Amino acid sequence: MLKKNEKVMLLIEKLKSINENIFFDLVIDNFNNELLEKKFGKPFNENSIFFEREIDIVGKIDESNKDFLKKLIEMNNSYVEKKCLDFTKEDYLKEFQRDKILRVNGRGLNPEQMIMYVLSTDNLTDLLEFFKEEYSKYLEKLEENRQEILEKEPFLKQALEELENDTFEKEFQEYIDTKYKNVKKRNLEKLSQKYNLEFQKEDKNFIVSADFLSFFDEKMKEYFSMRETFRRGFEFFNINSYKVSEKERDLEEIITEIEGTEQENRFLNLKNDRLEEENRKLKEDLKKHRNKEAEKTIEKQKKEIEKLNLQIKHLEQEIENMEQDENLEVVENINIKELSEEKKIDLTNQNVKVIGGRWSQKVIEKAEKYAEEKGFRIEFIHATAVFRNSDKLKNSDIIIFDTSYNSHSAYYKLKSHGLKIYRISTSNLDKIKKFSE
Repeated sequence: MLKKNEKVMLLIEKLKSINENIFFDLVIDNFNNELLEKKFGKPFNENSIFFEREIDIVGKIDESNKDFLKKLIEMNNSYVEKKCLDFTKEDYLKEFQRDKILRVNGRGLNPEQMIMYVLSTDNLTDLLEFFKEEYSKYLEKLEENRQEILEKEPFLKQALEELENDTFEKEFQEYIDTKYKNVKKRNLEKLSQKYNLEFQKEDKNFIVSADFLSFFDEKMKEYFSMRETFRRGFEFFNINSYKVSEKERDLEEIITEIEGTEQENRFLNLKNDRLEEENRKLKEDLKKHRNKEAEKTIEKQKKEIEKLNLQIKHLEQEIENMEQDENLEVVENINIKELSEEKKIDLTNQNVKVIGGRWSQKVIEKAEKYAEEKGFRIEFIHATAVFRNSDKLKNSDIIIFDTSYNSHSAYYKLKSHGLKIYRISTSNLDKIKKFSE
């Protein structure tokens, strides 16, 4: 059974066999500055620049520091377990294609995070090759991004080529062995004075103190460490710039879409302004039209009101006439001395009304037929309907007042209208005929 340190070393070995710089990706994927400080404390060097803190963390993991690796695994796996254990391959592809990173927007998912999860938990092992393939596609794009950067900056390209040269240290040693001891090309006495070294002319050697060698050795270690830090810093820069540039491309698309939307919005605003102006004019026209229509309606209503008032007055008059008719004292054989029966009248073309009396329907029909033959119009009004027929009676040419059944009030009402009134004393058609003989 493997010990803890052996397990840590084996996990690191498996991950780095997939990509030597995979921990660079994992640190960038899982931590922003706030989380880095929370998990690993404040920067080891307060003035650290160019991903120096991230480089130190990866360096510790490369040295099999189980505490640092544990923190990275915990952060990575807790996020994976919370977000995406139930995903299908299609779901993972959608997430991977977004190329989101925690440093930019606080969330994201990448293939290397899933690889770390599988290798550290032995879960989802059936998807490991799928995750590796997707990570490989990402590495190809990352290399393209690296070459684009180096093509733009020839000096940086040359520097990295020198830094990646594995034989540099050997070349340095060879340089010391050949160039430094070449007396012809070096003024060794001046060199001894410069570094305060004892120079033996006969052997052409320096007597070097242990402190000097220790100092020289430390400085060389610092130099080679700086070379490695620079190389790793560039890898961090390349990874981060690629992932951020992916985000920037998304933002550019969003900005382009926003600009298009703004242009469309300006067009819609102009259209809206025109519509509002048209709407305002329509409202004004409608208001004017409504005012005219209202005036017409008011005028029409006034006329209707006047008409109704007239009808009301007419109805009131009719009611009053009906009440008067009801109050009439109708009696038989009333005496109207000022009227006589002996007069002769030309009834031709005259409108004749017979008031009062007791006329049967049969006699009335005979009278109407007789009037038609003689060329005049005749109508019989009951003694109790004089007032309600006032308007009709006013337009009569001749009134024949039958005193056999009538009232004095009716007579005086007719007289007040200035009508021509003639009297008969019985309800007999012959009496009417005698007027026209």
